[in-house]
Amino acid sequence: MYELAFHEDGSEQVVPIRPAGIVMGRSPDCDVVIKDFGVSRRHAEVVVDGDHCRLIDLKSKNGTQVNGARVPEALLSDGDQILLGKFELYFRKTLDEKVVLDEEKPMLEEAGTIIRSVGELSKFFLDEKPPEDKTKPRAALPSPSGEADELGKINRVLRSLSELAKALISAQPEEVPRRVMDAVFEHIPADRGFLMLYDDEGNLKPRVVHHRHGDDEKITISKTIADRVVQDRVSILTSDAQVDPRFATGDSIRFHGIRSAMCAPLWKGDAVIGIIHVDSPMQTKTFTPDDLELLSALSNYAAIAIQQAALNKKVQEEKIARERLEKYFSPNVATRILSEGEMDVQELEVSVLFADIVGFTPMAEKMSPPSVAKLLNEFFSRMEEPIFEHEGTVDKFIGDCIMAVFGAPYAQEDHAERAVQVALEMRERLNELNNERAGQAPIQMRMGIHSGRAVSGPIGSEKRREFTVLGDTVNIASRIESMVAKEGQVVIGERTFELLKGDYEFHDLGAVALKGKSKSVRVYEVVSVSAVPETAH
Repeated sequence: MYELAFHEDGSEQVVPIRPAGIVMGRSPDCDVVIKDFGVSRRHAEVVVDGDHCRLIDLKSKNGTQVNGARVPEALLSDGDQILLGKFELYFRKTLDEKVVLDEEKPMLEEAGTIIRSVGELSKFFLDEKPPEDKTKPRAALPSPSGEADELGKINRVLRSLSELAKALISAQPEEVPRRVMDAVFEHIPADRGFLMLYDDEGNLKPRVVHHRHGDDEKITISKTIADRVVQDRVSILTSDAQVDPRFATGDSIRFHGIRSAMCAPLWKGDAVIGIIHVDSPMQTKTFTPDDLELLSALSNYAAIAIQQAALNKKVQEEKIARERLEKYFSPNVATRILSEGEMDVQELEVSVLFADIVGFTPMAEKMSPPSVAKLLNEFFSRMEEPIFEHEGTVDKFIGDCIMAVFGAPYAQEDHAERAVQVALEMRERLNELNNERAGQAPIQMRMGIHSGRAVSGPIGSEKRREFTVLGDTVNIASRIESMVAKEGQVVIGERTFELLKGDYEFHDLGAVALKGKSKSVRVYEVVSVSAVPETAH
């Protein structure tokens, strides 16, 4: 199995390479869609060629590079850097291929195998010494050399943890497992090793595979060892797996020549989130009990760092998701979507509002492009405020037009009233904006609203979907705004009128023919909110 990895929106994205290959480019039809204008619409493809993958440039404008060299075609190796224009990706073999869990018989603590509770291994530097009982005779004082050895062991652990902490402070969340393994190999004389974490389905999956000498062979670990380490929260050291009865039937152990090995759980409290395994395939007695203590301490510290990094990543992802949602939804609706999940496509009764600037094209012709952009940003910012205040949804901005929906993605019984009230408030906000722009040509706006059934939900391709509403209700609202409403007017369709009559004053504009409609549509201008008579006392 192979994959491509790249960074987008501050996090690592991983795309598996299918047997049929994948195409990369800016086009939404590509398997990997890259939002970079330096990348061609169909820039390059990766094809599977037997046991290898081949990168082919598809006559792109800015070229394709592998490890800094521009190529029309290249055979890919694990870790190769790919540049599409200036967009960076990495080709990788999936880590599942590099780690093998081997079935074995139950463990026996003999023949150089040490099994220690992680609590027992860590208490020598985590727990305080009990108070001295002066009624008991004093034990013989430890020898100075023994104290020095114990102090040296503690200092080694604390120094390693301190160095690991410094490395993790500046690390991005996705870099934390690699930084942990770098620290393990800096302080423990292992030749090979890996870090595995549980996935969402509860399976151990390799996250980092490390070889001190750059080899890329598979690493075998007994599944029995892995299960024992996780279930009993113990760390295990095997001085010589070749003579340990525990491995008597382990053909893969003998085949891969595993000699010394250690395995420790990544644990925090009662939770075990994975394991760290290191070994030396050629030498016996590579590791000492002190190495096991250090690996256990590093594993405990690493688990805390990995969990914190995962939490930080989740918070960052939720922040990005919220920022994206709040461009279109009110804060309350965005919060609900994040907590409940995105709604499926559904049919709802909604009210759709279209509003655009009258005479915008001739106005824009007299302005510079930056001035036009500034004007539109200011206009849209003012107009979206009342939409969000009434928990409406900004469906999209179309040139100088804004489309808003009420009653979706969550049903609202008073969607028509919200839409009309927002339209009246938008007119007030426009007056405020024109007063602030004294001396400049005033902005004029027209609005159209129609209510009815519509399809609502995430619409688009598998790779990119956006929330929108579709149906005849949307088309009628658009036609009312563009074909009937005049500057300063709020014009509504008949269904909206039926839902609101008695609450507002309307002017009947009669039946009008709309483009694309075989039957005429009756429309009304919203004049004002109806006066509510005072209650007699």
